[in-house]
Amino acid sequence: MKKIALLLMVLSVSLSYGQKKKKKASTASASAGVLAKSGDASVAYNKKKDLFLVVAKDSMLLTKSRTDFNPANVKITPVKVKTNTFYCVTWNETVKTDTKLKKETAAVTENQLWNPATKTLLIGNTQKAVEVQEIVFLDKLKTASETQYKKRSEGFEFQLLPNGEFLLKNKTKSTKYAYNEKTSRYEVKK
Repeated sequence: MKKIALLLMVLSVSLSYGQKKKKKASTASASAGVLAKSGDASVAYNKKKDLFLVVAKDSMLLTKSRTDFNPANVKITPVKVKTNTFYCVTWNETVKTDTKLKKETAAVTENQLWNPATKTLLIGNTQKAVEVQEIVFLDKLKTASETQYKKRSEGFEFQLLPNGEFLLKNKTKSTKYAYNEKTSRYEVKK
C-alpha cells in the first residue's frame, strides 16, 4: 500500500512539473507597429491597417486601410538631392483572386518617393506581375476543358539611382526623371 501511495505521489509531482505554463498574449499586436526604420524615418502600420511614413514626429499616409492588405519587405531609402532629403518607401504584397474557373496571383511592388519638408508625394509607382491559371472549355457543352497558364506585367519597373534620379521602364521604353528645384517636382530628363 505504501508503494502504491509513493508511486502515485511521484507520478503526480512529475506530471505537474512536466507541464509548461502557457504564455500570456502580448498586448502589442503583431500586425501593428514599426515595419522599417532608417535614421529618423520609419514606416508604421496601425491597427486600422493604415501605412504611415513617420519622419521626426510628422506622419504621411502611404496607403489607406484595406481588409486584405499585408505589406512585406518594407524598406526606407533616404534620397539626397542637393540640399533636400527625400524618402523612398518600397513594399511588396501578394494579392490572390480565386474563382471556380480562374486563379490569379499578383505580386505587387509599390514605390513612393516623399518630401517630408512639405509632406508631399513626389512619385507613386505600382508594378504588378500577375500569374493566371484558368480553366478553358473546349466545346459549347463544357464537357472537355484544359488548364491554361498565363503571365502578364502591369505598370512600370521603378529603379532609384544613387544621384536621386529614377528610371521608369517596361519592355518597350525607359524614361529617366530628375528633380527640378524650381518646380519642386520630378520631371522627364532629356
